[in-house]
Amino acid sequence: MKLFPYQRDAKQHRFPLPNEIWKWKLKPPAFAILAYLQYRHCRKFSGTATPEELAEHTRMSVEMAQSSVESLLHSGLLTANLVPILSGVHGGRFFTMPDEVFYLGLGHGAITVYAYLLCCEDRRSHQCHPSYNTISSAVGLAVNTVMKHISTLADKQLITVERTSYIDSNGMKWNGNNLYTILPIQQAADAFYRRQIDKLERATEHQRVAKLLQEQGNPA
Repeated sequence: MKLFPYQRDAKQHRFPLPNEIWKWKLKPPAFAILAYLQYRHCRKFSGTATPEELAEHTRMSVEMAQSSVESLLHSGLLTANLVPILSGVHGGRFFTMPDEVFYLGLGHGAITVYAYLLCCEDRRSHQCHPSYNTISSAVGLAVNTVMKHISTLADKQLITVERTSYIDSNGMKWNGNNLYTILPIQQAADAFYRRQIDKLERATEHQRVAKLLQEQGNPA
């Protein structure tokens, strides 16, 4: 049973991106903007996305969103109406991202790292094991930054991370690449909304206590 029964079936609401997108070497802000506009296009949103809307859903400044849009327009990846031009979506290989990724408080860097893991994912086991260096090269972020975003994705229950090891031909044990398991997006969505409700309840209780203390300090 879902914690939030009003939510739709997240598995049925995904949008495609071409595997070749990693060859374009987009910076994470531009990647996140392009992904959001593709989601918007697939869901047939009316009107053109504003810089404020783009910034809100990818957690970047309005100025960065505007700059990323200009970069995508210059690269020929957007129409003048901000519709993505993705040749690989209707031909060739592609992977899919869940709509909810833009509503879980993720920043553009974490969105990009998550997208790369989805691209590498084995569709049967929902697992992949790219190295930090491989992820870093693909998404254009430093290894330390990639590690930070991996931790964020795990904390938000989007993935699990399992350390692996192997024995070489000389019998020496070495650390292997992490094994990542992509978790059901509904689990992450439920956890996010639960945290939001807890935060709201704490704020409400704080206001109640503050009001009570004020009344006690200022008797009528």
